[in-house]
Amino acid sequence: MFFLSWRQLMARKKQTLLILLGISFGTLLFVSISGVQLGMRQYISEQLLNNTAHILITGSERDILPKDVTEALYGPAAKVFWKIPPAGKRAESRLQNYQGWQQRLESDQSVFDFSPRLSANALLSSGKFSVSAGLVGTLPERHARLTHVEKYLKEGSFTALKTGGNNIVIGTGVAKKLGVRLNQYINVSSGKGESWPYKVVGLLHYGNKGLDDSIAYAHLKNVQTLTKSPGRITEIAVSLLDIDLSESVATFWQMLSNDKVEDWKQASKAFMEMIKVQDFTRYFITSAILIVAAFGVYNVLTIMINQKRKEIAILRAIGYAPKKILQLILYQGLMLGLAGGVVGIILGFLLCLWVGSIDFGFEIGGSNHLLMSYDWDIYVTAFISANISSLIASYIPAWEASRMTPMDIIRSES
Repeated sequence: MFFLSWRQLMARKKQTLLILLGISFGTLLFVSISGVQLGMRQYISEQLLNNTAHILITGSERDILPKDVTEALYGPAAKVFWKIPPAGKRAESRLQNYQGWQQRLESDQSVFDFSPRLSANALLSSGKFSVSAGLVGTLPERHARLTHVEKYLKEGSFTALKTGGNNIVIGTGVAKKLGVRLNQYINVSSGKGESWPYKVVGLLHYGNKGLDDSIAYAHLKNVQTLTKSPGRITEIAVSLLDIDLSESVATFWQMLSNDKVEDWKQASKAFMEMIKVQDFTRYFITSAILIVAAFGVYNVLTIMINQKRKEIAILRAIGYAPKKILQLILYQGLMLGLAGGVVGIILGFLLCLWVGSIDFGFEIGGSNHLLMSYDWDIYVTAFISANISSLIASYIPAWEASRMTPMDIIRSES
């Protein structure tokens, strides 16, 4: 049966080749587009996790209500009518009970590790040059376990923040603006007093200009001292053993506290929406091409059946059951899908290698080359899609051919 299917396909080589190219092109397009999109997605996701980890716990920014101000100034029983009601938000957000969170996280079996942080705006200066930066106070060893920050170290060591004295790790853009190098000193001020000298022990390069020009890390205790807020924690970055549990765990923790608990997807809604749009576009384009290729498969097999009616009548007359005729045509669709899928996967992989090797002359995620993904899921999905579209397209003409009887074919020919 396989041999007969092959012979019938080879009888119309040009049409078979065109349909094969159509299926291969759809598979190639899916593999290449997916490689580019998923490569950039992995980079952006990693950047997001560097800032939020799997779950980020922050102090809630509650509104200032007239009732709360009345109770604070005049007592709960006072009756005050505000001509201009007080409004706004709290001056600063901070965790209400860090010790409680610490105990809960240490006892939770789903937690891999966590790191308390204190984020503050700081002014970094060296000589006549100064830069405004977002200063993050953290525990360096824990922060390194939670994120891939050490992967982006261009010089120095991130864990050097834990050594004695005031040490700081800054972005390469910050270092360039200040004109400083590794192991040199800069002055850091939070606007709440005099500036303190800090030694540059590391240079970070994320490949994101906005981040490289504004990021700085220091030890948590040093930032607390700099901002004159001992013991203050503004957020806790939490890493789970299973990232897929982040949404459910964050929802459960949110019910236990007034603090704001967000998983990394919720904290990056705009990015997640962009991912959905990209996925829709990718599958839509590929589906459109595979549908066109499927119509080609349908047309080729339909024409072939019409031209091979006498052969089908002979096969039926010598004892081939309708099921065998159905298999005969389906095998042809399966061969087209298998061959087109394999060729498309190989060409798509080679195209990804070529595109990934192009030097675009500008930085993309820390490199001058496009970040490509070679995840096996891409190739499995592409191969399965090519075969499913071919089988579906070949089933209709196969089913029609299987219903033909020798008498029907003789009558139609006469």
